Amino acid sequence: MNHTDNRRLTGGRDTAPKAAGLSPLTTAGMQARNFTSAARPPESGIAPDFYSPDALLSDIERLCDPDSEVSDRELLNVAVKFFFAYVHEGAHADSVPYGEIAGLYELFARHQSLNEPADDIETMNRLRLWSPVLRVLADAARAAHVMRAVIGGKDVPLATGGPFVGVDIGVGTGILLLAEQIRARRSGYGDVQTYGFQVDMMAGERTHDLVRSLGAGSLMLADPARPDAYGLLRGRAIQYVANETVAGIQPLLRADNFFDKYRAFYAAVGEEARAAAYFPEGIIAHSRLDNASVILSRDNAFQAPREYLNAEFVPQGLVIEGALLPMHRLGADFGRYLD
Repeated sequence: MNHTDNRRLTGGRDTAPKAAGLSPLTTAGMQARNFTSAARPPESGIAPDFYSPDALLSDIERLCDPDSEVSDRELLNVAVKFFFAYVHEGAHADSVPYGEIAGLYELFARHQSLNEPADDIETMNRLRLWSPVLRVLADAARAAHVMRAVIGGKDVPLATGGPFVGVDIGVGTGILLLAEQIRARRSGYGDVQTYGFQVDMMAGERTHDLVRSLGAGSLMLADPARPDAYGLLRGRAIQYVANETVAGIQPLLRADNFFDKYRAFYAAVGEEARAAAYFPEGIIAHSRLDNASVILSRDNAFQAPREYLNAEFVPQGLVIEGALLPMHRLGADFGRYLD
């Protein structure tokens, strides 16, 4: 299906909402954090300075070039186009007017409410179907920040002849698989193999298709909480381990969605990942019910003490880009481009 056939967001006009001086990308990001929003009347969508008219594929090719600059503006540009391409099949190869992207963010800001008369029903249904994974992308500033943390990391070695093997054990949309690909290409790797693991059949099929169309690796529909899921990685040196789930909107870290995944991963390929770089490098989390705080990192295999294995933790900060960042500051560097 060509995306130009179904992105009738605002009656075919190139429009975008505006509210209290905030851009639609900002308001969508706010909604992704607190899950509340009001419908806004559309106005003309004027592309911000960070947005380029190039297709997403062209932007990615440019970022993969080690001689090109990786700026915050460029990463934000890719993040918003990735969001649009996730919802609209085929859009990754097209030049998309900014107004259409802004219109899609406006729809996401109210996708859990009833449709407006002019809404495209198919688009709204897709937003609802993929809502759990799209919430990371809907906060464009946060999505761009996690890309920067992966792409700009200094702990990924330059290519020495072997393949680059990257993993995402909590893949949602696949944006961190893309970031790993870009990091590897910029580091001189010619053979880049990135694998994401997911059990969500609803979003998994779409993530698989987009990741493959962007040349960003492969999605494995396998339970990352089971050691057998990582069979194809055994005996292969792993350069990067990511977890897109952690970039979400204050997720609770529990055994089923976090600790079991890392436990299974290390049980299967712990030795192979000994020298890998990580996103995040570490997590500080707190359990209110147990009145306990933990530091999770590769040093403890991202595991809480045994007495807290069944506890629920709220992440309070991430160790990324070599520093501790409070969760509320994730994406803050990019906010000024959206206002």
